[in-house]
Amino acid sequence: MSTLLDPSSRSLVFAVFSVFVVICLMLCVVTGADEDDRALARSDSRRRLRSWQQGIAMGGDTTTVATVTVLVGMVATFGFDGLGVMLGSLIGVVLFLVLIVEPLRRHASLTAADLLDARGSGGPAVRVSWGVVTLLVCFPLLVVQLVVVGNVAAALIGQPGMRTGCIVVIGCAMTALAVSGGIRGTGVVMIAKSAIALPVLLVTAVLVLDRFGWDPGRLLDAAAGGSGTGEAFLRPGGYTGEGWVGAVNRIGQTFGMSMATLAMPAVLMRAISTKSPRGARAGGRWMLGELTLLYGALAVVGVGAAALVGEALREAGPAAQVFTPLMLGRALDSGGILVAAMACVLFLTALAAVVDVTLAAGIALGRDVMAASGKADGAVSRWAAALTGAVSAVVAVMVADWNLVVVSTLWLAISGAALAPVLLYALYWPGFTARGALWCLWGATALTIAALALSPYVSGTPGSIFPGADFRVWDVTIPGLVTVPAGFLLGWLGSVTDPRRAAGGAGVRGSSHHREMDTV
Repeated sequence: MSTLLDPSSRSLVFAVFSVFVVICLMLCVVTGADEDDRALARSDSRRRLRSWQQGIAMGGDTTTVATVTVLVGMVATFGFDGLGVMLGSLIGVVLFLVLIVEPLRRHASLTAADLLDARGSGGPAVRVSWGVVTLLVCFPLLVVQLVVVGNVAAALIGQPGMRTGCIVVIGCAMTALAVSGGIRGTGVVMIAKSAIALPVLLVTAVLVLDRFGWDPGRLLDAAAGGSGTGEAFLRPGGYTGEGWVGAVNRIGQTFGMSMATLAMPAVLMRAISTKSPRGARAGGRWMLGELTLLYGALAVVGVGAAALVGEALREAGPAAQVFTPLMLGRALDSGGILVAAMACVLFLTALAAVVDVTLAAGIALGRDVMAASGKADGAVSRWAAALTGAVSAVVAVMVADWNLVVVSTLWLAISGAALAPVLLYALYWPGFTARGALWCLWGATALTIAALALSPYVSGTPGSIFPGADFRVWDVTIPGLVTVPAGFLLGWLGSVTDPRRAAGGAGVRGSSHHREMDTV
């Protein structure tokens, strides 16, 4: 992959990336130095971002570098099944806008655990548990971002052996931005990223459509031929499989992705930091508009990659999927300008995503987990963000050769099965108790980890983490159809069997809070 960029294009990419990092660091220091922790604590909304700015930032939180690389690669390789992931994410955004964003902002002041306290299903144990599970979601997401961007950076400079150094350097830069910027500063970074990434992807999609005369049928036919799978490219099953396993994977893919998007920690953090509940809903509409444009462009880019570079992708193997946007850029523009622009998009997307997720993890560790010791102040949150970034970089170096799909599936599955049911129950079921929250958080997390550990992702196939072993018990690789309902079931079962609820304690308190909630 070292031939993707010539020396002049490489210089342009790293010059743009370096300038962007410096500008973002300055913006973080200027806009975030005295906001976030102190202003949020006293409910001062004067310096917060406007609703449309928060909406664009929330849309950026949903778009990671894995979205732009792995997802485009999935569409280019498997066609219909890759598009199903995009559909699930958009459904999740709609659910988030309709069910979560406004009541969450009404009841939570610093973290989503505030909602549980306000609704009568919280407490110290629940707050710590929510924080720990949030970290279990954030860490895999951070690791995937760092590994992908490390691989891309090493390939672009023509030195694959420098991947470890790239991961460490980029991880340190992004952690510094998260620590220095706070919520407002990282929001500015996310807006700047979206202002660059979305136009580049839209231009690329336009060039693809223009190459095929603006005829979608001609484009799809070329993609089916270029993918090497023919008409199967346009049908489900290429990635999820056939038979009952394929059906479970496909339904779990859409269902699990919807729930995971609904409860992404960085998006929740951004929604809570809006000025008001009404502002949160307005921001959600901006988020939906941005992601509709983005996923439309990514779909066209993925299908165009199948049509134009499908044969090269098959020859390069599964590891080349992360380079799909760059290979398409080379096919559309032999001069290298589009490749350089796409490389900048990958770097900036990784930087912005890791910055926000690092901050969300730091807030979860500092505000929720450390709250049990009475040390939940702004300084602790910033130090926690720094620790999170450092540990993520170390782990990314250690697992850089793993199958990244299983790492991505882990954070998506935990978010959808553990966090989403707790949020929905806390908002809409008066009888939800702290015991139900604990059972859902820990039970769904344990079940998700077990489901993936016993799947082909971990053992039994050449692409597994441990290809030499075989301890799988089922062939399902996307367990959302099982784990998400299990999370809801555990939350319900824990609540209805709670002795305090039967005695009129937590349940009564939860009911009174439910009546106080304004109609959404």
